[in-house]
Amino acid sequence: MSPTNILQLLQRLEVLIIIAASIAVILTVIIMLRKGRGEKRSSAFEEELDSIKVTSGLEEAVGEEKPAPVEKGAGELSEEELSKLEARVIESLMIRGALRPLPIPGSKEGGHYPELAGVSEKDAQRVIRGLLEKGLVIEAEREFSAVACPICGSCMQVAFISCRNCGSFKVEETRYYRHTCGYIGPESSFKTKLGFICPYCRGTENIEAYYRRYRCPDCGAEFEEPNIAFRCGSCGSLYDEQTMEIKPFRRIESSREMLAEYEKVSNAVNKQIELLKQRGYEVERPVSLVGESGVIHKFDAVAKRDDETIAVVSSLGEPLTQVLIRLGVARSDLKLSKIILVTNNKPTATEREFARSLGIEIVEAA
Repeated sequence: MSPTNILQLLQRLEVLIIIAASIAVILTVIIMLRKGRGEKRSSAFEEELDSIKVTSGLEEAVGEEKPAPVEKGAGELSEEELSKLEARVIESLMIRGALRPLPIPGSKEGGHYPELAGVSEKDAQRVIRGLLEKGLVIEAEREFSAVACPICGSCMQVAFISCRNCGSFKVEETRYYRHTCGYIGPESSFKTKLGFICPYCRGTENIEAYYRRYRCPDCGAEFEEPNIAFRCGSCGSLYDEQTMEIKPFRRIESSREMLAEYEKVSNAVNKQIELLKQRGYEVERPVSLVGESGVIHKFDAVAKRDDETIAVVSSLGEPLTQVLIRLGVARSDLKLSKIILVTNNKPTATEREFARSLGIEIVEAA
């Protein structure tokens, strides 16, 4: 190969190397750019995921920190409202000595106590049940009973007569009349354009309804007493005398001695609350607290000052030892500083020592 050819070959190789180097540089730049974009996308995606996790974590943290309060049902009274209603009922009992229910036609409840007018049946029963548990009232004799739906308990219904043989509702009634002359016949035999006239003696005086008979046009059966069926006005259920529910309404009574004891305890509770307020405590009454166990504990009042929490509770007629055990569990469950128990019972030395060991201060209402 001549020197000229060798020189030309070297020149060509040099050009190819430059081209290859340029291509390599371009590819490197492209790869780096793509990698950078990928990292940005990955970083943005990770940030988005992190923000989602953080948001979710915050929501969970908020949810764990303070659970949503339980909403009251429609028309359901709060604890404070129930306490005021209870005081109103006790005042009525002091004046009248008893609560007498009255029937309310066409209502779901069937009857109500006038002293609890404007209060739902559910809340009225809560108040009465609370007074029964405290021993302040007793259920006396039944005043009346109402027919109630066996499905939903509503006393609002329409009554039907039905055939005793086939159950048809197309029952026809035939009334029979009697005249003093001794004639007895269907209403059609007495009824004229001029009024009721005895077809036997033509007398118009002393014609009275004697009895009724019923006939079913579907099966032709005749009978003196039809079946009674009811259609519930609330849920639409159909029931009869065999399946209907009987809802009793009883008179609620209380003794003046028991109410006097209650008033004594109530005054003592108010005195303890005033003392706590004078010592700088913020008092809320009445209060229901949920312990670590999930059990709800009810108190007449709860007083708070700094990190100290004191509960005030009353007891009327209950065995004192039993009350102390229950309150001891409540104090431990709620981590209370102290519980003040106001009672009309005179504690023994043993009961006072037991109460002291549980962190409970006993105050006699007397």
